[in-house]
Amino acid sequence: MGDDYVRALVHEAEYYVRHYQIDSFKTIYIGGGTPSLLSAKQIDFLLGALQNKRGRVQEITHEVNPETLDLEKLYAAEANGVSRLSLGIQSLNNAALASVHRHCSSERSLEALSIIQSCWHGDLNLDVIAGLPDQTSLAFLHSLERVLSYHPDHLSLYTLTVEDGTALASRIDEGLSWSADKADEEWLQGRNLLLQCGYRQYEVSNFAIPGHESRHNLAYWRQDDYIGIGAGAVGTVYAFDGGTGLRWTNTTNIAAYTAFWQEERHGALPRTEEELPISIEEFEYFMMGLRMLEGVDSATYRSRYASVSPWMGDIARRLEVDGGLWQRLLAEKKACISETENGKRYALSIDGLLFLNDILRKL
Repeated sequence: MGDDYVRALVHEAEYYVRHYQIDSFKTIYIGGGTPSLLSAKQIDFLLGALQNKRGRVQEITHEVNPETLDLEKLYAAEANGVSRLSLGIQSLNNAALASVHRHCSSERSLEALSIIQSCWHGDLNLDVIAGLPDQTSLAFLHSLERVLSYHPDHLSLYTLTVEDGTALASRIDEGLSWSADKADEEWLQGRNLLLQCGYRQYEVSNFAIPGHESRHNLAYWRQDDYIGIGAGAVGTVYAFDGGTGLRWTNTTNIAAYTAFWQEERHGALPRTEEELPISIEEFEYFMMGLRMLEGVDSATYRSRYASVSPWMGDIARRLEVDGGLWQRLLAEKKACISETENGKRYALSIDGLLFLNDILRKL
């Protein structure tokens, strides 16, 4: 990764600090693309600049790829305040990895895990995918058990989804063995194993030893503002006062992005923008909040969305608690209601989370 691009990242961050008068960043997440291509020197420069005189950052996550991990980068990350590593393992079964053209072997992933185990002092998240082709359910569970033997504090468990028109979809049409039902069954087996091992499911695909949940991801799901920097990055600033929020997506053209932020900047920012009317923010409150086991609460909904018709801040009416959607979910043990200091909290059960998309379509 070029030094010019890393300097451009810092210049863009500085722009948002001035524009939004940001005193400090609560969390920093270095991810997307290939962040582990950053050299140790670039990690020093980037994190030094992002944290300079902006108060203590509560959590800094650095995504790394097993194939490019080394001790020098780990030491640089820890020295610059990184408190959480996120490693994309996916599987420790070589046949399954080869079926989705994953370049990293299980041997290299195990080597990376051993390096982390020998010297890393912060939290560790590992990503695993259920339902990969060319892998039996027993082999999936064996792979997951082996991953858990490295005692990650957090684990993201996803199900492989196959999109129409992709190369993988074509290979399945041509005879590669894969079943969506089998993938779902494997995910459920993986979820149950994680719960048995003391992990708490706090979001649709995320499990943590209690106290080690991802603060950065929780900020997304709780609709906190976030600043995205870098080519292809997304940022969102909400307006809960009845105004219009803003979501932007930076250009994916790395050369154009770097040139804009390296030179004297004139004209429009190299990004596309989308206005977020309060009605969209209101729906996203449920779309994001119901992903979490903590759910949504009446006090927050009332304070943010009292202007949205026809519910005017009444979350019980919005969820059709009396004789409607939420009452049916309660009867099916897919949801619950609990008392809070300022009102009530509405959440899906771990089994209810399996039906999230269908529930959102009914809202």
